Amino acid sequence: MFKSIGLQVFKNSRIKNGTIYGIGQIVNLISPLVVMPYLITICEKEGLGKIGVGFSFALICNVIVDYGSYINGTKAISIGRNQVESINQKIVSIYVMKLFLLAILLFFSFLLIWFVPFFRQEQAVFFLSLLYVLGQVINPTWVFQGLENYKWISCINIISKLIYVVAVFSFINKKEDYIYANAYLGVGLIVSSVIGLFYLIKKYHLRFYSSVCKDAVVLLKQEFSLTISQLFLSFYQYLPIMIISYLGGNAMAGQYRIIDQIVMIFRTYLQMFFNFIYADVCLQIHKNLKKGITHWLQYYGLNYTVVVLLVIVAFVCTKPILLFFNIRSNELDAMNIFFKIGLIIPLFMAISIALKQLLFALNKNKEYIKITIGSSIFSLLVFFIFIKNVGLEGAFLATIFIELVVIILYCIVLKPLIRLEK
Repeated sequence: MFKSIGLQVFKNSRIKNGTIYGIGQIVNLISPLVVMPYLITICEKEGLGKIGVGFSFALICNVIVDYGSYINGTKAISIGRNQVESINQKIVSIYVMKLFLLAILLFFSFLLIWFVPFFRQEQAVFFLSLLYVLGQVINPTWVFQGLENYKWISCINIISKLIYVVAVFSFINKKEDYIYANAYLGVGLIVSSVIGLFYLIKKYHLRFYSSVCKDAVVLLKQEFSLTISQLFLSFYQYLPIMIISYLGGNAMAGQYRIIDQIVMIFRTYLQMFFNFIYADVCLQIHKNLKKGITHWLQYYGLNYTVVVLLVIVAFVCTKPILLFFNIRSNELDAMNIFFKIGLIIPLFMAISIALKQLLFALNKNKEYIKITIGSSIFSLLVFFIFIKNVGLEGAFLATIFIELVVIILYCIVLKPLIRLEK
């Protein structure tokens, strides 16, 4: 009786947490869709392309300042959540590590933006985009994930995106204002993250301790290989728009940004799903491999059905969706082709992310790192060749090809581990 009551409470708690977490993520998904048609109208495709390039630059920088905190940092907080002193030291040491990384990153970013012609041409966009990186340094979401405090995660998301949306509609009034779009996103994240960090400081009495710098250096060494793999992954995800801007100009980059934003909705949803079920999948596999993988298949089988249905809806509603983004009538036919090719990407992405979770759950981190670094380097070459020879369609075809290669490599690693009949 008590066991069934406890199970019911657990299920209700997961449903409640899932709902709260989902609300915050929905805001993340909707806010870019709200502002993008307005940005296209005011700043045109060229301005949107420049905003997209600056945003991708900031996202790559974010991987460096995160430095494994959203994987191993979250895990450490989760394990030691009942030990206040342990949490205190872990949080403070990771933040000190982030400050070290921020100082180094800013130094090299200034050199890059000032001396490399591609970046110097739009230096205002890149400099102001660094505000988003600063917000990510402060952002305590990785702590709240470890504590499974989904209310604060959603609160940070909602406040930051609300500030961003209001600022865009209030202050971007002419074509030249495109340089401020990423800055407003950064300001929103800084404000909401500071609020969340103050809550943690008060709750856990966060203070510097004597060996904090030493611990931060140890963390830098421990997380190096994982961070390098994530950095290469970010190159695969975010460099294509820079390659497109370099080869085809900002107008083409703007077209890519529109389609990529829709693909990014699927990516964000899949990452949200990954984060929410990851702990449970690991636990079930740890208890019983066969039942755990069955559990994983049930989760992702249902999830894949949802993704397929959403892709079909988007495919059928292609024209209304493109018109929502204020696409001109003379560009509608070409964008329709790009959009439909881009919609194939989430079908492969859903599989690769599911297999990636299985790699982590089965402690195949080293294999994941090798695959990620190798495929990311290969992808840059593929993107360059496809875009140069095929045009914008090449960017989406290259993404599909790389996702397929990654899926095959994941399956090769996983095959000997999940022959459950043995």
